[in-house]
Amino acid sequence: MPLTPDRWQQIARIYEMAVDRDPATLDSFLTEICAGDTTLRREVESLLQQEHAQVILDRPVWATAGSLFDTHSDLCPGTMLGPYRIEGPLGAGGMGEVFSGIDTRLGRRVAIKVLHSAGALDQQMRARFAREARAVAALTHPNICTLYDVGRHDQVDFLVMEYLEGETLASRLADGQLGLDEALTRAIEIASALDHAHRQGIVHRDLKPGNIMITASGAKLLDFGLAKLRATGHPEADHSSVETVAHPGARESTERDDVPMTRGGTVLGTLRYMAPEQIEGREVDARSDVFSFGALLHEMLTGKRAFEGDNAERVRAAIVGHEPPRVSSLQPPALPGLDDLVRRCLAKNPEERCPTAADVLRELRRISELTAPSRAGQWSAWRWVAAVLVTAITGLVASLWMGSVGRSPVATPASQIRSIAVLPLVDLSGDPSQEYFAEGMTDQLINDLVSIDTLRVISRTSAMRYKGTNKAVPVIARELQVDGIIEGSLVRAGDRVRINATLIDGASGQALWAQTFERDLRDVLALQREVARAITSRVDITLTAQQEARLASAPSIDPEVHRQVLLGRHHAAKGSREDLGRAVQYFNVAIGKDPSNAMAHSGLAEAYVGLSGYYLPPRQAMPPAKRAAETAIRLDQSLADAHATLGLIHLVYDWDGPAAERALLRALDLNPTLATARLNYAAYLTTQKRPEEAVREVQQAVKFDPVSIRTNAFATSMLLFTKNYDEAIELARRGLEFEPKNAFALAFQGVAYAEQHRFEEAVANMERAASLDPSWTILSLQAHVLAVAGRKAEALRVIRQVEEQSRDSYFCPYEIGTAYASLGDADTAHRWFRKGIEGRADCMAWLGVEPWMEPFRSDPRYAGLLREIGLDPSSISTP
Repeated sequence: MPLTPDRWQQIARIYEMAVDRDPATLDSFLTEICAGDTTLRREVESLLQQEHAQVILDRPVWATAGSLFDTHSDLCPGTMLGPYRIEGPLGAGGMGEVFSGIDTRLGRRVAIKVLHSAGALDQQMRARFAREARAVAALTHPNICTLYDVGRHDQVDFLVMEYLEGETLASRLADGQLGLDEALTRAIEIASALDHAHRQGIVHRDLKPGNIMITASGAKLLDFGLAKLRATGHPEADHSSVETVAHPGARESTERDDVPMTRGGTVLGTLRYMAPEQIEGREVDARSDVFSFGALLHEMLTGKRAFEGDNAERVRAAIVGHEPPRVSSLQPPALPGLDDLVRRCLAKNPEERCPTAADVLRELRRISELTAPSRAGQWSAWRWVAAVLVTAITGLVASLWMGSVGRSPVATPASQIRSIAVLPLVDLSGDPSQEYFAEGMTDQLINDLVSIDTLRVISRTSAMRYKGTNKAVPVIARELQVDGIIEGSLVRAGDRVRINATLIDGASGQALWAQTFERDLRDVLALQREVARAITSRVDITLTAQQEARLASAPSIDPEVHRQVLLGRHHAAKGSREDLGRAVQYFNVAIGKDPSNAMAHSGLAEAYVGLSGYYLPPRQAMPPAKRAAETAIRLDQSLADAHATLGLIHLVYDWDGPAAERALLRALDLNPTLATARLNYAAYLTTQKRPEEAVREVQQAVKFDPVSIRTNAFATSMLLFTKNYDEAIELARRGLEFEPKNAFALAFQGVAYAEQHRFEEAVANMERAASLDPSWTILSLQAHVLAVAGRKAEALRVIRQVEEQSRDSYFCPYEIGTAYASLGDADTAHRWFRKGIEGRADCMAWLGVEPWMEPFRSDPRYAGLLREIGLDPSSISTP
């Protein structure tokens, strides 16, 4: 009989029901279910013999059936799937094949997962394929393989994913257990990925070594084909749309996201790593993944599977009824807490397990940080003593390394380091509530170092992206394009603070210098400046007399005031309305305790500017911001951030170009590496029709802050204003590489496509951006793109939605006005621009230069609007 799709389903389903059945009853079962069809029985028995024992224990039972059939596609090198060119096969499984390929638009290597031809006709298989697309699309995490695209071409369903080089954890474990450091590192990476997935409502359900790839940048979690997606209540997450998300036009799926994924009563997953409730067909949740993670952690630490057995029944019995041997009994000595963590992950009763992956991750990090010295000797119970040991060991190792630096052909001499990044200091207290203190100390150290103009220092926003990362130093140095990296840790004990700092060569990863610094909390500013002076001395930079004087002295501070300032900066950096509001409160408390604290006033100004135009009307937020910035400068003329903030206020609220330029140039004199000041100055230059200078400032901002999505997005918008569309598209592409789901990068790139009349790409970008962030700003830009693409009815529907919503809360009138200008409705556009002037809308300063204002520039009312915002109409030539 020929193998039709129906026959394929019949064989696969019988196989799945038979694979774990008791051998004593298997014969009678097959006789009954095959009902005299001897060919069917022979095919099932052949598969059972082919995939006997060990193989089926380590792969999903539903996938095994695929290997029986000739389901391989005929995709040969050179075949095009949309814009993707097939290069060659990478591997195959029960659901599909994976090919290496090239995205011909971007010249980027990708991995392309193609659904088997037989599976493409199976409704449930296509549902799983669509499920994987939905699951991975919801996730953006450095330890999860990134989904770039989904599509269907000539009846071929495919996913386009990040191309990974490395080996699976299964392959790595075939050589034995991992070393302790590597096991903890990989465990932290995997737990972090699971935590992220769970927070998005996704349970993996097939966590195993074969679904984890070990790459140069760390572990990557793969294969969400069995994922369970929790209902969110949002229309875009409705269960009935599972098929159409990945495959437009496909029939509605019959398999809901919120029920166990079974076929014919058989549980799906990989038996050896299943939780008891998963084996028994009961409801699974995130705790089921925790159980699988426990089995994985046990195997990484010991090289032995948590549940042994040479057939399915024995493994099933072990999982449900037996406790695995303790890690310490197989791989002594055990680190404090590891035995207990593995035990709690592998509890039979879900109620007794670690409740979330976040709890597991927190415990792993605690074990990793607090037991680091025990890998070389006995662990002390006192954290302060632990910090001393860490410092002593690090200093000893660093001195040994420095003794060999001269003989190393790889390491860069410290005296040749002229660019560095300060990675977030690690807080060894183990108290998450103290996170703000480590961040603040890192921030201040960066600020002290950037005052030295002969040393290029990466901005805080880019450095903070590496918080908690396990990337190797050479990888980080390459991404940030720096010569050296500063790593460090800190411990607070009572009124004392201890910092351990290490200078590491970016190319080789070798430590070039390490030192410990300790002071009272009241002298914490002096402590940080002492660290900065030591670093500059080590890299052989000669300080000016002014720089030497600044770093040699620092005032004593009130620890409580300093705490309020650091808490304010911690929340302001998060950028949400709630966090900015908290930041305002913390800064005001600090000012109430010490009105002369310039840092508190400067932070307050930045927090109010962050609220302006997005969450509060400018007339409500900008006056207190301006007062705070001016007060900060009066108290401390050296605060570059305060000058940069004041310059922006002059530009977008006062509409005072000359004052804006003075303040921004002063900020850059004080701190040439301050990306915010560079971008604010670029913004000023664009309003003054000085595009070449603006582009140079954008390039400098990106140089000093290379992996900050905020800097990338803002810089991309400035390139739009200067009509450098190719550069804007490329910069947005680079930003999307490290933050694939950033809506603003996608939107600004979409606008650039539209200005080049690449309307199909522009509209696609805007749809993607709006699906990720349906904020009013994104929707306004989407309306503009739809309008210039000729889809005016859709554009009008979108902008009227924004207009309706803006009645209940503040939204920048200028952005609505520009959309109406693109639609050719000059009267409505003018009405919104008048509202923008009356409310001193932040974006009005660009009325003279935004490219998409072109349809409105011939309007006789245009010149009058320009004069009201301080621009000379004669200087604004029509492009």
